[in-house]
Amino acid sequence: MEKISEYLKQSYLGFHTPGHQQGKGMGKNFQRFMQQGFAPMDLTELPGLDNLKNPCGCLQESQRLAAGLFGAVETFYLVNGSTVGLQAALLALNSPGGKVLIPRHAHISVLNGLVLSGGSPLLAPVLMEKTWGIPWGVCPEKLASLLAEDEAVDLVLTVQPTYQGIGGDAVFLNNLVKAKGVPHVVDEAHGAHLFFQEKVPLSLQKEQADVVVQSTHKTLSALTQASMLHVNNKKIVAPVREALNILQTTSPSYLLLASLDSVQSQMTVEGTSLVDRVWELADLLRKEILQISGYRVFPEEELPLGWYHDPAKVLVSAAALGLTGWELAVLLRKKQGIVVEMCDYFSVLFLVTLGHTYEDMIKVGTALRQIAREQRKKPLCSLTYPACIYEEPIHLALTPREVYYKGKESRRIDEAVGRICGGALTIYPPGIPCLWPGQLIERQHLEYLQWVLRHHLKVQGVSTDEKIVVLQEK
Repeated sequence: MEKISEYLKQSYLGFHTPGHQQGKGMGKNFQRFMQQGFAPMDLTELPGLDNLKNPCGCLQESQRLAAGLFGAVETFYLVNGSTVGLQAALLALNSPGGKVLIPRHAHISVLNGLVLSGGSPLLAPVLMEKTWGIPWGVCPEKLASLLAEDEAVDLVLTVQPTYQGIGGDAVFLNNLVKAKGVPHVVDEAHGAHLFFQEKVPLSLQKEQADVVVQSTHKTLSALTQASMLHVNNKKIVAPVREALNILQTTSPSYLLLASLDSVQSQMTVEGTSLVDRVWELADLLRKEILQISGYRVFPEEELPLGWYHDPAKVLVSAAALGLTGWELAVLLRKKQGIVVEMCDYFSVLFLVTLGHTYEDMIKVGTALRQIAREQRKKPLCSLTYPACIYEEPIHLALTPREVYYKGKESRRIDEAVGRICGGALTIYPPGIPCLWPGQLIERQHLEYLQWVLRHHLKVQGVSTDEKIVVLQEK
């Protein structure tokens, strides 16, 4: 409580999730609703308030309206983020031993979902943008060849768009999976807003992929954790519902559910105009930054044919000023009162959402100009990321479920080469495993990991004394 109070006293300007930006982007009705106070509204399954496990009243009606808004056969409200939606989809559609094609840059929640389903992942390599050091996605030609080569694939999971807003043509991608004749699950956590525009073909919900999971709190205005799962295939509604009933809490927060109801109302009335406004603000921010010497904005030129970028994700580098993204993020927060969504070696990510204004964009431009005047060091070079991180296929010795139940032990990083990884090693943000459980640990993996630790990145799966979990040797 003290830390939250201290944070709010700083009056930071945020360019991060949740998309409502401390309530400024919420629907007016929900803002008035919140003024009644949080504590009295922290209710449970009382008469008239329905039951998320078996909705037959107000929740049923709200989910029906949300499905109508997003063009889904059925929409389920989630109170544990996109994580529970992706895991429920895997539990429902991926049986033990069943092979599921997954892109290398899938979120950790997908890996954990495979522990539940018992599925066998076929991990597809993804393209990397070498200068910025970010994943693009699976090359369409590579995806097509993997689907053609492996007849045993019975489920495809795609990530669209990435954390940085990059993705392929949704029409082409969905048609490719349809031609295979297997279910298509989409992690659209970072793209709920993309349904409400026609300029960039990134939304797989618009193309009605079989299951689409969206973090409604990230780029729309729901409360944190509040998400939606859209089912666009009548045949799989029942198994998805059953899986959600296994995984979701029996005591959901009605505040979270009310915020989802607010989103379906808000976006029904003014969804397209709200997203248009967000993109106009993001374009203003991009142009403002490009006028300042020492900064670069992604993408710096036209993307290759078939690739697209969400304008709401403004990725900025101050490498020409000699600043890493980590250093730029600290300067923005401590000296300018601006908090970004993410930072890495080369860049910071500004997420423009429904809660932002014209004045916010100008403030960022002013802050970056001041930093450029005060900070001048030797320009940074781009890093050479090892291909093993994203661009090479991974061959797992064991499935995630098999690893979960195996005996394990801790070993120092420099002692782990040649061993089987016993748990995911995941860098946050954005939560993508750089090593999968069941993967043979090679020297190049550990060199990358040691570099990560030297730069003080947050890595789940590494202890404070720099040990990692490996499988016990018999």
